[in-house]
This record gives sequence, C-alpha cells and structure tokens, in this order.
Amino acid sequence: ARETLIGFTELTFSRYNTARHHRVIAEQLERVERREVDRLMLLLPPRHGKTELASRRYPPWNLGRNPHRQIIAASATESFATDVGREVRNICRSSEFAEAFPGVALAADSTAAGRWHTNEGGIFAAVGVGSQILGKGADDFIIDDPFATMADAQSEAQRKAVIEWYQGSVYNRLQPGGA
Repeated sequence: ARETLIGFTELTFSRYNTARHHRVIAEQLERVERREVDRLMLLLPPRHGKTELASRRYPPWNLGRNPHRQIIAASATESFATDVGREVRNICRSSEFAEAFPGVALAADSTAAGRWHTNEGGIFAAVGVGSQILGKGADDFIIDDPFATMADAQSEAQRKAVIEWYQGSVYNRLQPGGA
C-alpha cells in the first residue's frame, strides 16, 4: 500500500474491484507522484474509476508518501469538491492509512472537510472550478470534471471560462516542480 496506488486503494477500499484499466490509471498517477510526468489527462468514459483513483485515493496516498506537499483539488462545483475533500480527509484518518503511513496524520487543529493540513505541513484544499484560489499554492493540482453538465461542456462560453481559469489561476498556483 505504501509503494503502489492500487495497493493503497485495495487496502483502504475493501470492496474495490481492480480492473486492468485501473492499473494503467494508477501507474500514470504514480509517475506524476514521482515527478516523471508533470501534466496528465485521464480521458475515459464516465464510471470507469477516474474520480476514485485520481481524486479520492491519489491525494491521501501522495500525502502519505510526501506529507509536506500541498494539493488543491477542483471539481465543477464547490459542494462536490468539498464532498470529495471530506472523503480524502476520512481516508487520512483511517486505521488503514495509519498502517500504511505511520507517523503521518491530520494536524489536530485543521480538519475541515474542504481544507486541512497534515502534521508535517502538507495541505489539502478543495475548490470549485472557477473559484478564486488566493493565497494558495499547489505541488499537485487535480481537476476532476470541470463541467457540471453536458450542456456546460458543449457551451463555448463555459469552455472558454474554464480555460481562462486554468491559465489565469490554476497554472499560476503551481509551485516550482508542481504537477
């Protein structure tokens, strides 16, 4: 679990049914964690495990291995981002996480669902796409489903707004060497 994202996922999610494409996704995310890759797009149909691996399991696994990293995770809406942040936080609170990464934990004074710290100075923040990200930096910036609906994804104005947000806010928040 400490060495591979699939091992960590199987440890922290006992009902997880690993398929071949999940291993491919996990291997690519592991390359990001090792900084062999600094940009990764996962392009698969809905319900193929992108969110589970990239948004729910990768952040705690990454923070377990690099408890000083700062991670910002964005989704189409603030409420969905906060829900995912709550799940990530709860994984980091679990006995399985403690087993895989002894000594890494949440900071006692910082446990909100959408923004919290590790006991080693790492940060996790969940934001909605398009929101202001003032005062935050990211070693890892995850964008999961930047459009809330198919209509939004097909809207030229919505696509332009997301691109401008990425270029003007997200890209500028990456720390040197960020992914």
